[in-house]
Amino acid sequence: PATVSVRYRSCQTFFKWCQREDERDDNPMALIDPPKIPDTVQPWYSSADVERVLKATGRDTVHNFRDTAIVLTLFDAGVRIAELTGMMVADVDWHERTILVTGKAGNQRYVSIGHKTTSAVERYLRKRRVDSPYLWLGSANKPLALNGVRMILHRRFKDAGVTFRGAHAFRRGFAMSFLESGGQEGDLKQLGGWSSFAMVQRYARASAGERAVKAHKLVSPGDRLNVR
Repeated sequence: PATVSVRYRSCQTFFKWCQREDERDDNPMALIDPPKIPDTVQPWYSSADVERVLKATGRDTVHNFRDTAIVLTLFDAGVRIAELTGMMVADVDWHERTILVTGKAGNQRYVSIGHKTTSAVERYLRKRRVDSPYLWLGSANKPLALNGVRMILHRRFKDAGVTFRGAHAFRRGFAMSFLESGGQEGDLKQLGGWSSFAMVQRYARASAGERAVKAHKLVSPGDRLNVR
């Protein structure tokens, strides 16, 4: 549905341009209602899913260290797969535990990573023993491409017995986990590199029920009664 909406807006813009440039007298999109986008979120990876994949990856080869670091970075930072493959070693700030990434339209931002992810990335760089400006290397020590990352993830998920729902499901899992842990929507928008609050609010609505239940456990009106 979201893709259909994007196509609809593109066609609208195109035919309006045609009218302005006198290429057409009419706008065939004028009487077509915009498609409705269901207020749902596509599948995402839970913490349990990620833990199973990490446990099945192992730590006996440089590729295992690399793949562990990749999975942790995708889930912990919520970066797009294209942002991951574009990372350079110099983009990592080890003291602040941040990575400078380049997102859509060339926009740059800093994403934060936790202690475990930072350690995993540092450990991978030590184990690979290759002097390269690129953070993630594949075969023949060349930079990993998008398809290479997807193949790695597909194999790791298969080995762990977890259904692979695409690399973007890491980004959704990051957003849901961030909100469920008490993260603020404004911070999520900045960290995720979204240009508007539309997607952030969709994640917030999707996780609102679970967050409300957790909040109730802390302030249960029934538990506050002075009765047994």
